[in-house]
Amino acid sequence: MNDLFSGLDVAELHLANRIVVPPMATEQADAEGNPGPATAARYGSLAATGAALVVVEHSAVSPEGRSSLQQISLATDAHIAGHAAIAAAIHAAGALCAAQISHAGSNRGEGMPARCLAPSAVENPVSHLMPEEMSTGDIASVIRAFGAAAGRVREAGYDFVEVHCAHGYLLGEFLSPLTNHRTDVYGGTPAARRRLLLEVIEEVKGVIHGDLPLMVRLGVADNPPTFQLYPGGLTLDEGVEAARALDQAGVAIIDVSAAMCGSRPPGVSGEAYFRPFAEAVSAAVHTHVICTGGITRPQTAEDIIESGTADLVGVGRALAADHAWVHKAREALRH
Repeated sequence: MNDLFSGLDVAELHLANRIVVPPMATEQADAEGNPGPATAARYGSLAATGAALVVVEHSAVSPEGRSSLQQISLATDAHIAGHAAIAAAIHAAGALCAAQISHAGSNRGEGMPARCLAPSAVENPVSHLMPEEMSTGDIASVIRAFGAAAGRVREAGYDFVEVHCAHGYLLGEFLSPLTNHRTDVYGGTPAARRRLLLEVIEEVKGVIHGDLPLMVRLGVADNPPTFQLYPGGLTLDEGVEAARALDQAGVAIIDVSAAMCGSRPPGVSGEAYFRPFAEAVSAAVHTHVICTGGITRPQTAEDIIESGTADLVGVGRALAADHAWVHKAREALRH
């Protein structure tokens, strides 16, 4: 039986245990989106906790894809150096690292420069911004931008690249019937709504040529497991079908989260609140699955692994608040 401190092989990489530091935004970038020395130092300290994998906060794939003026970026080659420093700091502390690449779509701060883009010209239910509907040319540009950003992830020395399709950002906006009212090949049915995500995956794979295993942070439902915040949104069944498609496309790890309701939905409390999502995805795919969301107790993390709910657990705020969390978990579980 696997446990929290079992190793795990993913593609040609070996994770020393099942603990992942999930992406947590620092909002420390300069005006051009470059991460600074403080960001690299923070990730080095997170890696030194003993977690096997550190996923770095989302980086914008293009200027109009930034969610805030403080978000880090991988939109140009000029951003590679700052990310190389982050990857080096994580490696020096003994962990593997992933860079998460994203496009905010219309879920961004009000007053952000550049065009506000979305699948359809409908108000974003999270940001309440009214975007412009993307043309097929805009869609093609976004696909290319994800691929180019993935190439920079490789150049910076990361071990994995993670595509962000959760928390109401652009790729998740295409999945959701709340924000995707298109009638062309990118909308109208669940299969059509996930077309852009799968085209991004193929573009990324074509750029990285198997050099990096591919992860996807997938928002599998617009609402939390137990109640409705966004009636009519993406359902869990539709999200699981998207997970199956990602599995078939060769994605190495599906990092399970929520969509419109975000990583910390209002009104949700307790530990492992996305565990039902991880259970549903794990039952449907062959690839590795991460369960994240309010996990604070080592016993909870251990049970998630031992039960087969997921192959990996994301421990974010608890580990950030107590850098001895992994050591204490090992002692508590007597591994």
